[in-house]
Amino acid sequence: MLQRTSVVDSVKVRTVSFSSIVEIGDATYHQAFSRALAVQRQKELFYGTEGVYEEYDVFKEPIPLIPIIENVECHFENVKPIIKVHHIDITGISSSSLLQIGNCRHMYTEARIKHIRQIEQSIATEVGDNLIQLNEPSQLGIPTSESPVSVTGTDIMGSPFSGVEPEQEQ
Repeated sequence: MLQRTSVVDSVKVRTVSFSSIVEIGDATYHQAFSRALAVQRQKELFYGTEGVYEEYDVFKEPIPLIPIIENVECHFENVKPIIKVHHIDITGISSSSLLQIGNCRHMYTEARIKHIRQIEQSIATEVGDNLIQLNEPSQLGIPTSESPVSVTGTDIMGSPFSGVEPEQEQ
């Protein structure tokens, strides 16, 4: 493995979560693993049986690894064995991800995420294969572009406002 010196002036990472890594320098092996099961419901209702990973195939199926069948020949010539970084600014690193300034000989990361959204039948119709279809807004009594929409709230300065949203030009 190439050995180089990592010189970093500034790194700003706001969030590192769920088996993610920030590494400055060389490493021999990285292994990260993350599982997430998110259940989103229109109403806050919890049965206490949610969160069993084994009930979902996405967490049990083997990840297919594509075999490397071609010969790869590389030649590296590092005139200056230094990795120089001035500034990195990252909002977030999540779900078994890696930010590394340096070398790594072996790496294994895995993230398996299952999102489940459960909404009322009046808003959606089940189509099959865990797919839903949203109904037309007019069928649900939701105002469309043909009818004015009453708007109330506060602006970004906290001042209250109310009125009717102007019609969209076609």
